[in-house]
Amino acid sequence: MDKNDNFDEIIDMERPWTEETLKKHPKMSPQDRAKIFAPFAALRGHSERLGEEDVKMLRSERMELSEDEAAMLSDKLLQVKKGMTITVVYFQPDSENGDIGYNVTATGTVSNIDPVYRILKIDTGRTNEKGSVDEVIKFDDLLDVSGSEIVDIDKYLGTEDFPDEYGEYGEYGEYSENSEYPKHE
Repeated sequence: MDKNDNFDEIIDMERPWTEETLKKHPKMSPQDRAKIFAPFAALRGHSERLGEEDVKMLRSERMELSEDEAAMLSDKLLQVKKGMTITVVYFQPDSENGDIGYNVTATGTVSNIDPVYRILKIDTGRTNEKGSVDEVIKFDDLLDVSGSEIVDIDKYLGTEDFPDEYGEYGEYGEYSENSEYPKHE
C-alpha cells in the first residue's frame, strides 16, 4: 500500500466552509498568512553578536611586505592620481594592539594622495551627518593597489621595448628573432 493512498479520497476536496468551521477557524487574509512566515528573532541581538565573533576571527597579524612586493606597490602608487577609481587592500590596526587588526578592501575615488605625509585618501561613498567621509590610509598600512588605469611599471614608463639588464630585448629577458632591435653580442 502506497503512503499516498490514505489521502486519495480527500486530496482534491474543497475545504468545508460551514458556519461552524468558519467560527472556529476564520479565513485568514493574505497579509495575516504572510506574518506566519515572516522571520523571527527569538534572541534579539544574537545575530549581531555572532557577526562580531566572526569579525574577531578574521583578525590577523600585520603582514610585512617583502622587498619585491614593496617595490611593486611603490610602482603602483606612482601611477595613482586624484580622481582615479582604485581598489586598495590595507591593514587596519585594532584599537587594542597595533600589530593585530583586519585586512580591509575598499574601492573608491582618490580624493588626495600625499607623498610627504605618506597618506592616501579615498572617497568610498561613506557618509555621516557632516557629509562624505574619506578613508584615510597610511602608505605603511597598504598591502595592494589596483585599478583599470594601473598597469605594469614598464608599460607605464614606456620602457617595455628597451633592452633588459642583459642587453636583450623582448618579454622576460628573452631575445626574439622577430624583434625590431638588433641582438647585442
